[in-house]
Amino acid sequence: MKLIVFCYMFIFFSLPLLAFPYHVEQEILDEVVQNEQRYELMPTANEVMFDLAMSYAYSGQILKGWKLLKQVPKEYSSTVISIYEQLMLEDETEWRYPFKCAFGYFFIGKKQHAIDLFLRVIAIKPDQVWAYGFIGLVYGEMGDADKAVEWCKKGLDIEPKATAIHFLLGEAYRKQKKYFKVLKQLLIVGRLQGQ
Repeated sequence: MKLIVFCYMFIFFSLPLLAFPYHVEQEILDEVVQNEQRYELMPTANEVMFDLAMSYAYSGQILKGWKLLKQVPKEYSSTVISIYEQLMLEDETEWRYPFKCAFGYFFIGKKQHAIDLFLRVIAIKPDQVWAYGFIGLVYGEMGDADKAVEWCKKGLDIEPKATAIHFLLGEAYRKQKKYFKVLKQLLIVGRLQGQ
C-alpha cells in the first residue's frame, strides 16, 4: 500500500513536467502563449491570472492552472460569474464562457451549477475533453466516486492520452478502494509521461 501511495505522489508531483501526449488544438496553444505573455507583464492582475489558469485548464495543464488559480482571491469568483454569465447571454455558441463561469461557481461552492455549466460546454463542443474531466473532478469533490469514474471514462473515450484524467480516474478508484485499478491508472500516467 505504501508503494502505491509513493507512486501516486511521485506521479502527481511530476505531472507539471509533462509535454502533451494528447492533441491540443493550435488555437488553444496560441491562447496559452498569449496569456503567458500577458501574465509576464501583469503577474498579479486577477483577470490575467484567471485567464491563464483557464487556458492551462482547457489545454490539459491542470496542475499549472490549479496552482495559478490558488493565487486568485476567492472573492474574484463573483466577478468571473458576472462577466461570463453576461458573455454567455451575448454568445451562446462560445464554449469558453460556460467553461470559465463554471470555475466561478465551483469556487463559491455551487458545484452542481459548475457541473451544469460544464455540461453546457459539452453541448457546444462535444469533444472538449477537459469539460468531462472537470465534471469528474467536481463529482469527486462532492464525494460521488461512481459519477467521477463515469465522467472520467467518457473523457478518456474522446482522448485516451489525457494524462490528468487518468490521474483523476485513479483518484476516484482510490476512493472506491479499488487499488488494483488505481495502480493501473498510475502506470498509464507514467507511460504517458514518458512519451
